[in-house]
Amino acid sequence: MNKNVIGLIRVSTNLQSEENGGTSLEFQKNKLEQYAVLNDLKLTKVICDIASGGLEDREGIVELENDIKDGSVDSVLVYNVSRCFRSMILFGKFYEFLKKYNVELISTSEGIKSSNSSGEMIFGIMSSIAGYEKDLITERMMSGKITKVKNGERKFGARLPFGYKKNYEGEIVLDHKNSEVVKYIFKKMNLLKKMKHLTPYKRTHRLLKLLKNRGFTFYGEAFKGWNIRDILNNTFYTGELVYGDLITKHCHPRIISKRLFNQLNVG
Repeated sequence: MNKNVIGLIRVSTNLQSEENGGTSLEFQKNKLEQYAVLNDLKLTKVICDIASGGLEDREGIVELENDIKDGSVDSVLVYNVSRCFRSMILFGKFYEFLKKYNVELISTSEGIKSSNSSGEMIFGIMSSIAGYEKDLITERMMSGKITKVKNGERKFGARLPFGYKKNYEGEIVLDHKNSEVVKYIFKKMNLLKKMKHLTPYKRTHRLLKLLKNRGFTFYGEAFKGWNIRDILNNTFYTGELVYGDLITKHCHPRIISKRLFNQLNVG
């Protein structure tokens, strides 16, 4: 059976060659062409990638995936899996993509074909290693974040709460101007809450008006209702750090007392 085959070859840089210890594009291409002739395969083209084997958006990979989606590819030839994919995670994603479109993968130097049981098992093991590698990286990242939380550090996640900033050493410190605005919001809302005739909406509306009259802004823009809500609900201002189910005291400056926070958020 004469199959439509596309070859994929890769080097890290144009300088890589057999002379300096690499496996050149020309060498890889010749090996794929020889394999195709010996096995009666129609090698329609060979895609050359000059990029890091760990990059997910390599031009060659993108081109090959587009050809596969068009339905014009039966098999993909590579000289060596580790030559094409330095990252097992990237290989795992690529192999799952090939299986989705029922495209065979052949590694010529290793003699592995995904179309037979032994080859499928070997590629499957490689793909499983990729999954393990991804889980291990995630676990290490989570472990690092949790350690930081337990130490009271906030060195992860999105934007810092309004009223804080990072100094030149990357440490979290008070933004003195905005932290005073945060204090004002808590204290003023505490007073407004005591005015029982005001609904929650009217309290917020009145506070927004007071902030505007004083020229206080939220990063240069007028305060909105949800800015007030997020500030009043954020326990970080009291010295508390929350990460998932983990709650601890952080080591950064606090802006308000826990007592004031509770007066606004309890009852």
